Amino acid sequence: MDVGNDNGLWNEYFDALEKRNYKKALSLIDKILESNKKPGVYVMKGRMLMTLGRCEEALKYFDEALKINPKYTLAYFLKGVLLLCLGRLEEAKGVFLKLLELERYDNIVAKYAVALTLRRLDEFDSALKLLDEILKEYPKSAITWAEKGEILYREGKLQKALECFDKALKINPKDYESLLYKGEILYKLGRFGEALKCFEKIVKKNDKDIRALMYITQILIYLGRLNQALEYTKKALKLNPDDPLLYLYKGIVLNKLGKYKDAIKCFDKVLETNPNLPDAWNGKAVALEKLGKLEEALECYNRALDIYE
Repeated sequence: MDVGNDNGLWNEYFDALEKRNYKKALSLIDKILESNKKPGVYVMKGRMLMTLGRCEEALKYFDEALKINPKYTLAYFLKGVLLLCLGRLEEAKGVFLKLLELERYDNIVAKYAVALTLRRLDEFDSALKLLDEILKEYPKSAITWAEKGEILYREGKLQKALECFDKALKINPKDYESLLYKGEILYKLGRFGEALKCFEKIVKKNDKDIRALMYITQILIYLGRLNQALEYTKKALKLNPDDPLLYLYKGIVLNKLGKYKDAIKCFDKVLETNPNLPDAWNGKAVALEKLGKLEEALECYNRALDIYE
């Protein structure tokens, strides 16, 4: 990056960066820009504004850099990343495609960025084509296998997605996001024992992963391991005490354990925040019926039916 020779100010700038004094670093960049209008300086200011969360301003400085040097690939890349983060996907797509054009389609990072943008735009076929091009050249790219797997998962092609996540995990066994996707796919395929092993690996590494805890709870309920399921709901609720879905699971487990009064408390907790959840009305109805409160149970069953209809 060509930023000129303002050594004294640059030394102060890098010192401010090292101390994470970003406001001072920004003011120093402004001083440098007074006498140094090189595109690299504009990019540095844009990056600093990104760090400070001033994204719209940052875009202006990447544009200034590109006015001076229309082939400045770093400015294109950072602008594209910023647009992607801002959710301005069509604009990001255009920027990354321009970057690919400048790089003559040999820039793997740019290809990946385009594929990521296309995936977020639901242009899955185009995204998969680019990912396959990357994998042809770099077959051991775990992140690319994982990205391909996510697209196939979203397309409902579960077996093909599973193969991609398996390849990602073979390359990088510590890729816990891929492991989570693998567990979800196995769960949807009804392979509960294998899915449980995936989620247990995640929890062993991070016992605060709420997604894995919730899946473990669902699988244990299905397998009839109710006391274990109850313990997992308690762990999950400690992490996320306001999640109605966790109270629903806990209520289901308590119903199956015959603890109907406690189950009703859980279903009521769900219905406080989501009165249109039929499973909660149905669970409450089951508990009330078991307690002999037939009129109240019938009312709850009817509420559930009304929602289903």
